[in-house]
Amino acid sequence: MAAAGCFTAALLSLAWSWADLTVSAARAPENPKRLSQMTRQRWREAFDRLYQARALDPLNARYAAELGRHYAWLSWRSGGVEDAARPYRWRSSAAYAEAIGHRPSWGYAWANYAEARLMAGAAGEQTRVALERALTLAPWETKTQTKSLLVAFSVWDDLSEGQRAKVAATLRRALLVGDDLDLVLRLAVHAGKARLVESMLTPGRQRQLLHRIIAQSGR
Repeated sequence: MAAAGCFTAALLSLAWSWADLTVSAARAPENPKRLSQMTRQRWREAFDRLYQARALDPLNARYAAELGRHYAWLSWRSGGVEDAARPYRWRSSAAYAEAIGHRPSWGYAWANYAEARLMAGAAGEQTRVALERALTLAPWETKTQTKSLLVAFSVWDDLSEGQRAKVAATLRRALLVGDDLDLVLRLAVHAGKARLVESMLTPGRQRQLLHRIIAQSGR
């Protein structure tokens, strides 16, 4: 029995290792210019490998999230044509929902799920709940902060006072860390939330950057 158990564990370990290698080979480049140069054949190969990895290790939340990310990238590659992009956004949303099912405490997956739903045109209660989970579960994670703020600024008028307070706290943390300061400020200006952000900025470089972005946007 012990030998059989060891053999099973070895097979699982081999399958998971192969799944990791498969995902590494499948991952599309994150650089926007290189993404735009991906051929249809390259995309097909990437998705084939991702689905193969998920089949080898179906309970791995990371593989489902990778699928979600690739479908999101594919929607951006649609050139802003809504009818072409929306099916990919829904597939992205479904993949992130799967990732959350495997790992409910993963704030990054919740933030991406909220973003995918928002981009698909579903800015309802389910999206706001996902946003709140992301804000609660990963308050200091930079990528989660940025995704969460994008969603929050877009649905601000529908948020409760408690949810707005959580967004404000996340915004303060993002400004304090400053890793994505330029992007956070651009998101705020685009969403018409420059005044909300300005009250949290330190005098000097941060406010100068905000005013420069406002001037560039013409708002």
